[in-house]
Amino acid sequence: MSIFFIEWGLFVPLTYIISYGLAEGISTEFSYQLLAIFNAGSFFGRCLPGFLADRLGRFNTLIVTVALCLIFNACLWLPANGNVLVVVVYCCLFGFTSGSNISLTPVCVGQLCKTEHYGRYYAMSYTIVSFGTLTGVPIAGEILSLCGGEYWGLITFTICCYAAGLACAIAVKVIHTGWRDVWRSIY
Repeated sequence: MSIFFIEWGLFVPLTYIISYGLAEGISTEFSYQLLAIFNAGSFFGRCLPGFLADRLGRFNTLIVTVALCLIFNACLWLPANGNVLVVVVYCCLFGFTSGSNISLTPVCVGQLCKTEHYGRYYAMSYTIVSFGTLTGVPIAGEILSLCGGEYWGLITFTICCYAAGLACAIAVKVIHTGWRDVWRSIY
C-alpha cells in the first residue's frame, strides 16, 4: 500500500507544475522549464539514493526520501505562492527525492520475498499501484476545479498521499524488524 500512496501523489506535481507556474504568474517560457528542472533533479535522485540504500538499508532510504517529499510539498510548494526561487528549489529537491521513490520501490519489494517469488510479488504490487497511478492526476484535477483553480487543495492531496505512503512504509519496516529495532536495523 505504501507504493500505491506514493505513486498516487507522485505524478500530481509532475503533471501540474507547469500549469501552477502559469497560474501563479511565472512566465510561460520559464513555467515550461520547471518540468525540465524537476526531471534533472529526478535523474540524480534515481541514482544516488541507490548507493545509500546499499549502506543504510533500502527501506530506511525509502522512508527518508518519502519523508523529504512530504516535507518539500508541505514546506516549499504549499506556501510558495508563485515565488520563482522557492518553486525552482522545490522542483530540484522534490525531483531528487521523488526520483528515488521510483528506483527504490522494486528493491524494497524484492526485500520482502524470496528471489524465486519476486516476479509474482512485483507484478501483484504494481497491479494494485497502477490504480493509484491512473487515478491520482484526475482526482487532483477535480480537486483543482473544486478549489476554483487554486492549487492549495491539489498540493494538500499530494501531501496526504505522501503521509499515507510514509506511514505504510514505516509499518512494513516495523512488521519485519519489530518495533524495538525499527530505527537501529539496516533494512
